[in-house]
Amino acid sequence: MSPEEMRQALLVSEKTGLPNRRAFDEGARSDWVAMLDVNGLKKFNDEYGYKAGDFLITRVAEELVGAGLDAYHDKGDEFLCKGRYEELRDKLAQARAWLKERSFPVMCLDGRVATLPGADFCYGIGKTLEEAERSLKNQKEALKASR
Repeated sequence: MSPEEMRQALLVSEKTGLPNRRAFDEGARSDWVAMLDVNGLKKFNDEYGYKAGDFLITRVAEELVGAGLDAYHDKGDEFLCKGRYEELRDKLAQARAWLKERSFPVMCLDGRVATLPGADFCYGIGKTLEEAERSLKNQKEALKASR
């Protein structure tokens, strides 16, 4: 592997195939960024296993790309996106709706295959990552309060 191929490999998430946080940091700056994470992943992992949780994270990545987002896999169940505010808002809403409405099969801890209802994620948008993180935190708190 050439040095350039090794460098490119360091910029991709092995789990999702998306560019990773390092690629996000080294890439072109954007006026707006979004931070998102998958709702209920710990409970999902506990019930269905970590392979199923990894599959769910991959599904989220696919929906983000399918919606046309400039998406990055940060770590675990966290993703980052870059773009214009309206584009981020509309495309994240689209990816979220698709993920919620599409059921998917997973291999459970006990070896059975279960078809699960769609999943969901929360997101925050800001001019900086810090603003996006605060917005995400506020959205998650509002979600908890509504339950």
